Amino acid sequence: MTPTVRRSVAVLALGTALVATGCGSTTADRAAVVDGTVIRETDLQAAMSEINGMDPALLQDQLTPSGTLTALVQAPVVLDYLAGKGVVVSDSVASREAADRGVAEPSDGTLQVIKLASAISAAQQSGSLTESDGQALTEQLRSQDVEVNPRYGAFDPDTASIQLGQPSWVEAFDAGQ
Repeated sequence: MTPTVRRSVAVLALGTALVATGCGSTTADRAAVVDGTVIRETDLQAAMSEINGMDPALLQDQLTPSGTLTALVQAPVVLDYLAGKGVVVSDSVASREAADRGVAEPSDGTLQVIKLASAISAAQQSGSLTESDGQALTEQLRSQDVEVNPRYGAFDPDTASIQLGQPSWVEAFDAGQ
């Protein structure tokens, strides 16, 4: 093989590798990955925007990106657990709730947050959510494999939530220097 042919083969191999890498999974548009399931940044942003724009408000306080992501990470586990206790909020009920609050076509993330808030509220009101249930839920949430995009914080297994923090590579600003 001549040097020109070798170079051409090497360039072709490199090009193929780059194309194949581009076709694989990327971290773009990933807010988090929970047990292999991707929560997309666009879904997080849509849910946060829709929930915060509701009138009347669904929640007492405005959702933050890390708060929204916490809800989206916790929702599948909490909703499944509460369904086992007979507390179920359907997509149609959540859609109606969104429409009543001014969101005609809610995103899937918005529906998840509404279902989570409604199910927790119903479980608390009915007394079907005990302290031992809370502990069992926390253990289930802790056992998840959660990878968070650093822009949103980090998963804190003690609270089973996304917590903002200062990355270890960022030094605190000292005004006295």
